[in-house]
Amino acid sequence: MCVLNKVSRVGMELENCPLCYRHNNCCNGKEKSLGDCWCTKTFFPSELFDLLPPEAVRKTCICESCLNRFKSTFSDEN
Repeated sequence: MCVLNKVSRVGMELENCPLCYRHNNCCNGKEKSLGDCWCTKTFFPSELFDLLPPEAVRKTCICESCLNRFKSTFSDEN
């Protein structure tokens, strides 16, 4: 699925990326001994959140693959 397509899905799993539905590898909300998640240490462009259905914003994490794909596509356009 192209990261630039808007998606709509009800009842998303918190461990799945809302764009590609693959595991997002986010450890927020898991055992604190795991430490900080990768997603807390990186920048997410606000335009990326515009691709999400409203019910997914700030509810489940975008995976690193979709983030990187968006960043490379977005940087190619500028």
